[in-house]
Amino acid sequence: MKAIGKETVVNQIINEIVDSIIKGNYRAGMKLPNEFELIEQMQVSRNSLREAMKILSAMGIVEIKRGDGTYVCSQMNPSMFDKVVYSMIYGSSTSSELLELRQVLDESTVRFAIEKADAEDIDRMQANIEKMRQAIVNQDVESIKHCDVEFHMMLIDSCKNVFFIRIMKGVYSIFENSILANVDMERMDSKAAEYHQEILDCIRERNYEGVYRAVEDSLTTWKNHV
Repeated sequence: MKAIGKETVVNQIINEIVDSIIKGNYRAGMKLPNEFELIEQMQVSRNSLREAMKILSAMGIVEIKRGDGTYVCSQMNPSMFDKVVYSMIYGSSTSSELLELRQVLDESTVRFAIEKADAEDIDRMQANIEKMRQAIVNQDVESIKHCDVEFHMMLIDSCKNVFFIRIMKGVYSIFENSILANVDMERMDSKAAEYHQEILDCIRERNYEGVYRAVEDSLTTWKNHV
C-alpha cells in the first residue's frame, strides 16, 4: 500500500483498503497485515487507522477478531451502511416507484429460487407457511409477523447467490416496517399464508409463467398500505 497524505486521513485509509480489495490484493476471508505493518505502509497514526477500521467494519467490509486480527469479510451479510443507503433511497422515492421496485425484486427472487431452491429449502418454506396459518387462526400477531419476515429471508437464501442475497436482505430491511404494519392492519383477515403458498407452488412446480401473478397477488394489501 502507498503512504497516505495529510488530508482526510481516515477517508484515505478507507479508500486505500477498499481499492486493494477491489484489485484482488486482499480476498474474502483473507487476513490483513497487522496494525503495525499498516501504520508503516501508509504512514498514518494508530488512531486514524483504528477509526478507519471501525468504519470498514460497520460497512461490512472487514471483520475485526479480537486477539487475532482483521479479516476481509467472507460472508456477504447486510451491513449498517447498506441499511442507511437504502433508507435514504426509500425516503426519497414515490409510492409508485417503491411498488415497481418491490414487484421487480420479488419476481427476480422467485425466478432465482425456481432455479436454485432444493427440496430442503422448499420443505423449510412449507413449514413456515403452516406455522403462519396456525398463527393466523390463533390471532398471534407477533408470530404472524415473525413468519412473514422469515419466509422472505428463506426465499432470498434459497437463491444461493451471495451478492444477490446481500442486496436483497439490505433492501428488505427498509421494507420490513411496512410489511409488519400491514400484518397489524390485516390480523385475522390476513391472506399472507395463501400468497406465500402461491409463490412456493411456483417454485415447487418450476412454474415461471405463474411468477408475475403470484407476486402481484402477494403485494395486494401491501400496495394499499404503501
